[in-house]
Amino acid sequence: MASKKTTTTSTKPKRVLNARRDTLDFRDRMYIPPLVEVPTRIPLEDYWAYEVPILDQGQEGACTGFGLATVANYLLRRRKVVPDTAPVSPRMLYDMARRYDEWPGEGYSGSSARGAMKGWHKHGVCAEASWPYALKRGANKGLTQARVEDAQQRPLGAYFRVNHKDLVAMHAALAEVGVLYATSMVHGGWDEVGANGFIKPRETPDGGHAFAIVAYDTEGFWIQNSWGPDWGRKGFARIAYDDWLRHATDVWVARLGAPIRLATAEAAPAARLAAPSGATKVDFATLRPHVVSVGNEGRLRPGGEYGMNEDELATLFAEDLRRTIAPWPKKRVLLYAHGGLVSEQSALQRLAEYRPALLSGGVYPLAFIWKSDYWSTITNILQDAVRRRRPEGAFDAAKDFLLDRLDDLLEPVARGLTGKAAWDEMKENALAASNRGGAAALVVRHLAALAKEEKGLEIHLVGHSAGSILLAPVVGLLAAAGLKISTCTLWAPACTVELFKRDYLPAIKSGRIQDFATYVLDDQTERDDNCAKLYNKSLLYLVSNAFEARQRIPMVQAGTPVLGLQRCIEADAELSKLFASAKAGLVLAPDQSGGREPLSGARHHGDFDDDPATVRSTFARILDAKAARLPALQFGRSAASLRELRQQLELKSR
Repeated sequence: MASKKTTTTSTKPKRVLNARRDTLDFRDRMYIPPLVEVPTRIPLEDYWAYEVPILDQGQEGACTGFGLATVANYLLRRRKVVPDTAPVSPRMLYDMARRYDEWPGEGYSGSSARGAMKGWHKHGVCAEASWPYALKRGANKGLTQARVEDAQQRPLGAYFRVNHKDLVAMHAALAEVGVLYATSMVHGGWDEVGANGFIKPRETPDGGHAFAIVAYDTEGFWIQNSWGPDWGRKGFARIAYDDWLRHATDVWVARLGAPIRLATAEAAPAARLAAPSGATKVDFATLRPHVVSVGNEGRLRPGGEYGMNEDELATLFAEDLRRTIAPWPKKRVLLYAHGGLVSEQSALQRLAEYRPALLSGGVYPLAFIWKSDYWSTITNILQDAVRRRRPEGAFDAAKDFLLDRLDDLLEPVARGLTGKAAWDEMKENALAASNRGGAAALVVRHLAALAKEEKGLEIHLVGHSAGSILLAPVVGLLAAAGLKISTCTLWAPACTVELFKRDYLPAIKSGRIQDFATYVLDDQTERDDNCAKLYNKSLLYLVSNAFEARQRIPMVQAGTPVLGLQRCIEADAELSKLFASAKAGLVLAPDQSGGREPLSGARHHGDFDDDPATVRSTFARILDAKAARLPALQFGRSAASLRELRQQLELKSR
C-alpha cells in the first residue's frame, strides 16, 4: 500500500453516480468541535497502518453502502477492545439505506448518506460473509434472522452531521475519530487521477458519489474510494480544498456502539426510548419475525425499521415461523391487527408484551403493523373545530347551558375539516391489504401453503378498533383458500355493521369462523369516554356520527351503525339474534357479570389492547384454556395512556 506508482485513467469507465444529497431535516444533530489541539496534518500512511480493505463497487450504483462499509471497517479495526477485522456487508448498508431515504419504495438506485447512517443506527451491520454483495443464484436477497443477529454485534453509536463547508469542524472530527463519511458531486477529474493521487479540479459535475475521508494535509482531504485498488493511488486520492468546497454535499461522523442483550423482549420497547441504538437492535431481532409491515395502498411497506419486501415475508414463513412451531404438538397462528389510534411504536410494544404468553402456549403471533396513528389526526381536527367556533377572549359564562351541545357542533365541523376524508383514506388502506399483491393477501397465500404441510393448523384472528376493518376481507380470503378460522375476536370494532354483515357474518353462519366474540363498552361507558378531552363521547360515536357515510343530524337521523357500539347491536334484530345464539359471544365492558374471572375491565375505547382481563380472556379462548392458567401478562404504559395523563396534568395546571 506504500507504493505510489499508478497510471492515469486513459478512458472514462462507465460508473453510476447516483448518491443523493440529504434533504433538509432540522432534527439532524450537528457535530461541535471540541477545544483540543488539531494536528496540522494527518498522514495517509497513519490510516494505511490499519489495512482497511479497498472495496470495488464495479458499475453498481451502491456507493452509499460501499462508502459507509469503508468507514465501518476502519472503526472496527481501530477499536481498542475486541477489534474486528471481518469486512462488513456493503449490501446490507445499501439496502437498509434505501429503507430510510425520503423516497418511497425500493424501485430506484442510489440513496442518501443520512439514509445509510439511519440504516446502520437502526439495524447494525452484518459481516460481508453473511450477506455478500454478489449473491449466488437462489440465495436469500433480504434480511434473515442470521443476518439480523450478526448485525447486532456491530451497532452504530452516536453520529453527527458535520458542516461540510466548515473545514475547521471537519479537521477536528477527522482528528477525533479518524474517518468521515462523505458525499460529493464528482466530475471528470476523478477519472484523471495522476500518479501523485491528486484529483484535478473541474467545474462541471457528473453526479453524486459517496466515499470515506481518511486524512488531510495543507492542500486537501485524502479519500478512500470504492472503485478498486487500480483507481488513483492504490484506491486513494486527494481532493483539493477549493474543489471540495465547490462540490461537497454531506458529511457525517460516527462512533461504534456497544452490543447489548436484553433479558426479555417486552423490555425492549421501554429501553428503546432510553437507548435506541442498542435496545432497538435487540427489539428488532426479537420482533421482526412477528411483524408484517403494511404501507400505502395496503402493500408491504419496504421502508422504515420494520419494513419488508416479498422475499423477506417468504423467509419469515419458510424459516422463522416454521422453525418456531416445529416442536409444537398443535400448531396455531394468530393474525393480529391493531387499532387506528395506535402508533407503530405502541403496536410494537403490545406485540412484545403478548409474545411470551402466546409462544409459551404454542401460538405464533403475526401482527399487521400499519402506520395509522389516527390519534394525532383526530386531535388536530377536533382542536381546529373548536378554534373555528371559539369567541374572542374568554368563553362567555352566560352560554354555559349550551356546552352540552358541543358534540353536536363538533361532529359536522370535524367531518368537513378532513375528518371523513382522513377516515376514508385509512379504511381504504386497511381494506386494500387484501387486494391482489396486498400485504394480507400475501400472508394468506403463505398460510395456505403452510396448512398443506401442517395438517390441523389453527388460524386465529384478533382485531382492535379499525383493525376489524383490515381483517374483514381477510376472512373471505381464508375461506377462498379453504382455511377455517378457529377463533375470531374483535375488540371495540370500528367496522360498520354493513361491513360486518358482508364479510364476517356469512363465515360465522357457515362455520368458517368456528368461535366468534366481540368486546364492546356498554353504552353508558361509551358515552362517558372522550376524544382528546374535546368530544364528550368515544371515538366510535364520533366515527358513527361524523366520519362514516351517513352522518348524524340531531333529531333528524342517526349516524352510520358501527359494530362496536352496543346501541347499534341492540337496534339490529339480526345482530341481537346472533349474539343471543351460541354462534357468537358478546362481552360488555367493564364486565360486571359477577364471574370469578372478569372477561374485561376496559373503560375507554383504547383500553382493550392493554387491559389484562380482556387480553387474558381472549388468549384463553384461543388456547381453549382457563385464563387463570395463562402466564402473567405485564403491560407498560402505552404512548396513548401517557399522552392522556400528560393532557390531564396540563388541564389541571392551567
